[in-house]
Amino acid sequence: MSKDKKTLKQMQEEIEMKMEKKLQEAKDNEQRNLELQEAVRHLSRVPGSCPVGRCNEIVFPSNMMMHMLHKHMYTLGTTNSEIYEHKPLVMCFDPTGYEHGVNNCMATLLYGGVKGKPSTQPGLSYLSNPNSALINDHHRFDNYLPIMLMVCRTTWYAQLKDKQLERQLVSINANKAGIYVFWLVAPKTTRKIYYTLTVYDRYYLNSRSVIRVVRDYTHYQNPSDFLPNEDNYLLLRDTEVNDFMSMSKTGPSAESKLNKLGIPIELIIYEDPKNPPIRHSSQRELQEALEQVQELYIKDSMPRIKGSVRRATSGTVSKARKPRSNTSSSTVSSLNRSSMVFK
Repeated sequence: MSKDKKTLKQMQEEIEMKMEKKLQEAKDNEQRNLELQEAVRHLSRVPGSCPVGRCNEIVFPSNMMMHMLHKHMYTLGTTNSEIYEHKPLVMCFDPTGYEHGVNNCMATLLYGGVKGKPSTQPGLSYLSNPNSALINDHHRFDNYLPIMLMVCRTTWYAQLKDKQLERQLVSINANKAGIYVFWLVAPKTTRKIYYTLTVYDRYYLNSRSVIRVVRDYTHYQNPSDFLPNEDNYLLLRDTEVNDFMSMSKTGPSAESKLNKLGIPIELIIYEDPKNPPIRHSSQRELQEALEQVQELYIKDSMPRIKGSVRRATSGTVSKARKPRSNTSSSTVSSLNRSSMVFK
């Protein structure tokens, strides 16, 4: 009888301990949510210049998504895609045609947290403020975070703190000191966002990989200003670019379908630095993705017929044009063009 009472008492104590633990967890979660809400309220709403070199617009953080979708999504050669935590995104980098010292947007990305879990979207998980001024179909991105992958062609001398010396060396030897700088920018967030950026050669025999943090778009975006003091970027020398572009002696033949212009780049975004990506894409996945990316790149590079010409009954020539709209459903469906996200 005493054993039964003891057992019953132990069970009651265990139940009480579990209840106390759950109550404490609920209090901790509530306190954490309050702290995160407070952190979001303290996020700066001061506008900044668009990081794209040829764009002179001043953009508020809450309007960056709208600006990115309407101004930079349709730029020729730009990758446009939704991206989710730990989901690799493969892009194709074409190093030709970059003007020295001009920031280019290589990819416009819409980060949605963990795929299939809407509660993890940045605007709902207190990572960032929700977006404003989105209309029609773009409302589904109200709580996504706009991210841009930037690339700029500059020189090694941009890393010098002595800018007068940098200018002198550039005037003397700029042609032999070329580099490409890659970095990610977004509106300021309450927590750091990490990413792994990996550059491959055409046959995935060699690679360069870095782990970095997404930069605030309102900070300096000229590589000459931030290279001497920061490390949240990836550098590729001209010689490295040529190596990645060159054919491998042990790789497929020159007639291969992959023998096209471009360097495969894989991007993985994640929020927890203690939980980095556990896997990269396999060689087969990367090759399949690159083929799709390059085919779309070639299609996007072809001249488009803007309207069909038809002859009216009066004998005059009229041009039928489809009405253009930045908010049509085709705009949303085109976000995943020129990119490949693995499941």
